[in-house]
Amino acid sequence: MSDDKPHAKEYFVGSDLSERYAKYRPKLPVEHVKKIVSRLGRRPEFWLDVGCGPGTSTQQIVGHADKILGVDVSQTQVDVANNTLKQESLSFVQGSCEKLPAEDCSVDVITVVQAVHYFDLPAFFKEVDRVLKPGGVLGLVSFSIGPSCVDSPTMKQASDSIRDLFIQSVLPEQAKLLSESYKNMDLPYPDRQDDQVAMVTTWSLQDYLELCMTFSQVNNKIRALGLSVEEGYGHVTEILKGAGMTEEDMKSVYTWSQPAVLVSASKPKV
Repeated sequence: MSDDKPHAKEYFVGSDLSERYAKYRPKLPVEHVKKIVSRLGRRPEFWLDVGCGPGTSTQQIVGHADKILGVDVSQTQVDVANNTLKQESLSFVQGSCEKLPAEDCSVDVITVVQAVHYFDLPAFFKEVDRVLKPGGVLGLVSFSIGPSCVDSPTMKQASDSIRDLFIQSVLPEQAKLLSESYKNMDLPYPDRQDDQVAMVTTWSLQDYLELCMTFSQVNNKIRALGLSVEEGYGHVTEILKGAGMTEEDMKSVYTWSQPAVLVSASKPKV
């Protein structure tokens, strides 16, 4: 990746962080998997999921393609995925978005879930064009900058304050891409489609904090404060308590909603 962007490899190190990532990160909606397959017009033989992390979203593709390969720059994430997800059609390797582990014109589908904003886009799109078969589909999924509490104004204000505290450490270009859910990103192919589904879950504020601890910008901020991940969690908890949040508030369960936006395009057929 280019020098002016942070390297994903630095973000996700340590099995504890990878396990938290696997537990709390939102998964690729099955609706988007089906939409991509529909765009392709046939069952994919080879599906490449780039920036796969511990396979949280990659596992959603199982049953929809013959061969699925997850690729991530972090060996820790890849190890967690290979150790926890055992499917005959599914495997994971360490690799770079700038050098995809696939032969020319061999891949039917390439997906990136909540990660492409870290990529060197010109280099990645060049690789996409190299490995995609004619008619192959590129799908980019964004969950924006985090879920929002929908049934408690007080909890929404608290969670939004946490998000705003950490989003300050995101590079402006990345923050813009995330806040816009990739809607203004230039894709390498002209037949762009945008699809969205609402993801609804029930979480406590503690669960939300666990999710925040998986964000790279949060880990950047924590490191800047000289704290470990667990110390960072405690730091934010104390801030919330200082603002009047009680233990009961932290543990109460609320409804959260988050958009999952799919931006897709197809490589022209020869």
